[in-house]
Amino acid sequence: MKASITKNKILSITFATSSILLLLLFWIILTNIYNNSLIFPSIGQIFTSMKEILSSISSLKAIGMTILRSIIAVAICLVICLLITSLYVAYPLSVNFFKPLIRIMRSVPLAILSIFIFILIGSKKGPYVITILMTLPVVFEGLILGVNEIPEGITDELKMLNVKTSQKIIDIYIPMMKPYIIMSIVQALGMSFKVLIMGEYICQTKNSIGKELYNIKIDLDMASLLAYGILIVIIVFVLEIVVNKLKEKLN
Repeated sequence: MKASITKNKILSITFATSSILLLLLFWIILTNIYNNSLIFPSIGQIFTSMKEILSSISSLKAIGMTILRSIIAVAICLVICLLITSLYVAYPLSVNFFKPLIRIMRSVPLAILSIFIFILIGSKKGPYVITILMTLPVVFEGLILGVNEIPEGITDELKMLNVKTSQKIIDIYIPMMKPYIIMSIVQALGMSFKVLIMGEYICQTKNSIGKELYNIKIDLDMASLLAYGILIVIIVFVLEIVVNKLKEKLN
């Protein structure tokens, strides 16, 4: 059994490594075919730009502030969705009030929403609102699914108990929904980080990755653009690992 698990892990790592190496090979081929460092910078140029980003205090501050904004936005989104879920537990039909709003949030293009919020609120708070509105549907659906997956026998017994709804939610529902809450947070973190950067880019938020990308666009610095792209992927990956580790500890 252990040998089988070890073999599967080795195969998974091998496939993942092969995928990355294939991507690098594909990029090397493109750089040789086009021979234009402005459009297809070499891997060496990309990693040099990454080193410059990580050694720049202003860039590190921008990355740190964007991560912080993303975490704050997800936390606010989670609180809002927990309140909506609590209302759903107390009054199941109330979900019909929120469903059309969630559909609208999911359907509105990010660019339109970002420009509207930027004009309405400004560059400082705009990215928070944009991120919350775009992330809300993911967390909402995850938590509602968590409630619906609780066995009907348990919910029927809870209805018979002479206990406050708030106490039922805190003591019974939330512990049983824990896997869905964690899953929603993981999905929301990855999505919110990317949405937030787009919001920062449009809103021109100071000390942000979005603002850094805007400056890169003006300078036509493709190597720095791709370096930031790699860093963003790594940051999202690390955030997801942290959440999953917390999940293991909580379990």
